[in-house]
Amino acid sequence: MSTTLPAVLAISGSDSSGGAGMQADLKTMLACGVFGMSAITAITAQNTMGVTGVENVSPSMVAAQIDTVFADIPPVAVKIGMVSSAEIITAIADRLAAHHARNVVLDPVMIATSGAHLIDDDAVTALTERLFPLATLVTPNIPETEVLTGSPLHNQTDMEAAAHRIATMFGCAALVKGGHSVEGASDVLAQIDGTITWFRGTRVNNPNTHGTGCTLSSAIAAYLAQGELLPDAIRRAKEYLTGALNAQLDLGHGSGPMDHGWQYR
Repeated sequence: MSTTLPAVLAISGSDSSGGAGMQADLKTMLACGVFGMSAITAITAQNTMGVTGVENVSPSMVAAQIDTVFADIPPVAVKIGMVSSAEIITAIADRLAAHHARNVVLDPVMIATSGAHLIDDDAVTALTERLFPLATLVTPNIPETEVLTGSPLHNQTDMEAAAHRIATMFGCAALVKGGHSVEGASDVLAQIDGTITWFRGTRVNNPNTHGTGCTLSSAIAAYLAQGELLPDAIRRAKEYLTGALNAQLDLGHGSGPMDHGWQYR
């Protein structure tokens, strides 16, 4: 007796320590009930204490990975993470448009936890002009939202206004994540029809948060691939992420990874 699974394509960088990037994407997709596939955009040398090296994959190879996946196992959803150059962004946008990709969840990885900018200004422009219009949902954190809107966020009223502004500016739903906020771990979704939805959460007391953004966006893509409506997909993804944090995995000497397989322990 044969079986099948919804397939989801992750387009992101590789994390050699396994806690974020492509490794987190594929672990999350497996745990959330879909078949994960990959198009790697960069190879990084990193661990829980930081990144020591990055090598981008050529735009032509990124494009070839995407084309090859769509030719055989067309994904029901796509998650996009680390894309650090305008050329790679352009290649991704061209191929996703050509394949009429759907349920695209874009995690705009722009600013490190330390506050350092991870991509150049021309890449930010390419990201917003080429990939945002293809996205079903973008999931910026507060520092990234401040870059996208050009305005500081001080409270949840600012978060809601910023999410609405991003949805209006770029024509895609925006989930502004409150993990960097002093007000807790609540996120706000603005949809292009003007609907605003809050997802209330409490901060988990766990210093090991490496890969939270990758994990949340991959889980959202996984649940969209299974037919969930966007608010429900986000709600289930947040529940999965909260469980992974509550598992209190402790590995490494810095900000360690979460337990992506917490449901099975």
